[in-house]
Amino acid sequence: MRGINSLGTYTRPIACHHSSTINKAIFSSCRSSYKMSASISTGAQAAFPSQLPCSMTDRFDKLSREQAGHLRHFHNLATGKPGEWTHMGGQEPGQEWVDAFRYQLATMTYAAGAAHYHRLPRLRSIFKPLLAALIERMLHRDVWGYWFLTSHSGKLVDPDIRELRKPWADPIVKENIMIIAMRYNDIHDGTEVAPDVVQKYSTAWKSKGIQQDDGLFVSWYSPKQGTLKTSRDIGSTAWASAFMNSWNPEMAGQTFPSQAAGFLSRVDPDRINLNASPVAQRIRDISNEKGADPFSRETFQEAFEYVQGPGAQEYPNEDLPFSRPTFGYVIKWVSEVGDEPTLSGLLNHADRYMQPTWTNGGLHYADNTTKCDKDGNWVEVDPFTGNGAIGYARLNVFNGQRKMWTDPWTPEQVQKTPFIDGIDLSSGVDFLRGTWDQALKMMTVTMRTWDGSSKRANLQFRALPIGQYGVYHNGSLVHTAHVTDSPSLIELAVEVSGEDLDLVLVHEETFH
Repeated sequence: MRGINSLGTYTRPIACHHSSTINKAIFSSCRSSYKMSASISTGAQAAFPSQLPCSMTDRFDKLSREQAGHLRHFHNLATGKPGEWTHMGGQEPGQEWVDAFRYQLATMTYAAGAAHYHRLPRLRSIFKPLLAALIERMLHRDVWGYWFLTSHSGKLVDPDIRELRKPWADPIVKENIMIIAMRYNDIHDGTEVAPDVVQKYSTAWKSKGIQQDDGLFVSWYSPKQGTLKTSRDIGSTAWASAFMNSWNPEMAGQTFPSQAAGFLSRVDPDRINLNASPVAQRIRDISNEKGADPFSRETFQEAFEYVQGPGAQEYPNEDLPFSRPTFGYVIKWVSEVGDEPTLSGLLNHADRYMQPTWTNGGLHYADNTTKCDKDGNWVEVDPFTGNGAIGYARLNVFNGQRKMWTDPWTPEQVQKTPFIDGIDLSSGVDFLRGTWDQALKMMTVTMRTWDGSSKRANLQFRALPIGQYGVYHNGSLVHTAHVTDSPSLIELAVEVSGEDLDLVLVHEETFH
C-alpha cells in the first residue's frame, strides 16, 4: 500500500538527553524545534513518539565526505560517454600494463560491492545501476580490444618464444581464473566450482613455492620454463594478499607483518609512508643486522640517506618497462588484512602528498609520475591508484573480502530483506546511510546533495514487514504510513539539500 507523499520543513535537532529505554535498548530522546506542513492522522500519530531517540540512528555509521566522494567519482567515470576515458589514461596506451582500464574498472567494481555489502546494504537502487554501468564500461572494445594482439605472447612472459602463438579474441576463455567471481556464481547458481578450483590452485602453488626467501610472494610462475619470477618490490605481494585473504586468510593474514616490514614507515605520528623498494630493502637489512625497528622514522632516515649516497648501486630499482601501481596495491592490502592505525596513516599520507582532487562531487587523486620527493615521501599516483584503489581502501572494512566470501548474500536473502528503490546517483544525491535493522524494524537513510543544491528525491521502500510505520525527518515525526499486504511499497518524496537529511521509517512494534 502506498504511504502519504508529504514534505516537512524543519530546523535541525539541537539537543539529546539520554534517558528512555525502548525494546531493552538504551536510547536518547531528542529535543528540536520544527515547523511541519505534513498531514498526520491523530490516531496513528499516537503510536509513535514525536521525536525519535537520537541513538536509534547514531548507532549506524555514516559515510564520510571522502567515502561518498569516491562512490560519486566511480559513477562519474562509469556513466561517461562511450569512448570517453577522462582521468583513466594509463602508461601503456595499448592497455597491456597493470594500470589499464580493466584493472581500474575492476577495482571500482570491487569497491562499490564492498561499500554496498558492508556500509549501505539496503541501497539496492544505488548500487545496481552503478555496478551495471561499470560492467558495461568493462565490455567496451577500448577495454578488451588489446587482447587479440596480446594473446600472441612475447619475450617478457615467455623468454624462450621463437614463434608467436596463434591469437584468439576472448580474453578469459583460456588464461584467466577469477576465483572470487566463481564463488559468487556458485552462490547464485547453487554450484560448487570455486572449492575445487581453490584446492587445485593452492596445491599447484605449494608445489612450486609461492614465497621467496625474503618472505615476499613471487610475481609469477612461467609454466613453459618452470621458473619463478621473483621480486624485491612489495607490489605483487600486496596485490595477491588483498584478495587471497578471501579464500586463504591464514597465509594472507599471518604474512602481513613480516612482509610489510621495511616498506611501511611511521614517519609522523599520524602518517605512514610507502617506501621505494631500494629504501625498503635497506631498512630490512638494517633491521636484520642491528635489530632496529623497521617501521620507525629513524630507521627510514638512515636507510634513505644510505641509498641516496654510497648504497645507490647496492640497492637498484627493479627493471620494469613501466611503473607498478604499488601504492594502490598496498593500500588495498592494508584495508583487508592490516589494522586501523596503518590504514589511517596511509590515507593521511595520500591526502597530504598525493593531490586529492574533487571533480563534480567525485574524489580522486591526480596523476603524478614522480615516485618520491626529495625527502623520500611517496608521491607517485597512477590512474589505478587515484581512481579506484584509494577509494576501495576507504570503502572496504578489515577482512571485508573474507566476510563476503564466507557469508555472501543469497538470492533468498536479497528477495526477503527490505530495500530502497527508485533512486540512484544520477539524482545528484549522495547517500551516507542505508540500513535496515531487523530487531528494531527500522529503515534509516541519510542523504545530501553533492553540490549543495536543493533537489526533490523520490524514494520507494520495498519488502517492508506488514504494519504501521512512523516516518521521521531529522528525528521529527512528519507522518505515518501503513503496509497492509505483500509485496509492500511505500513511496516518499523529500526535499534534499547540502545538509544531511536523516529519513527513518520505524515499525510501530518498536515502541511497544
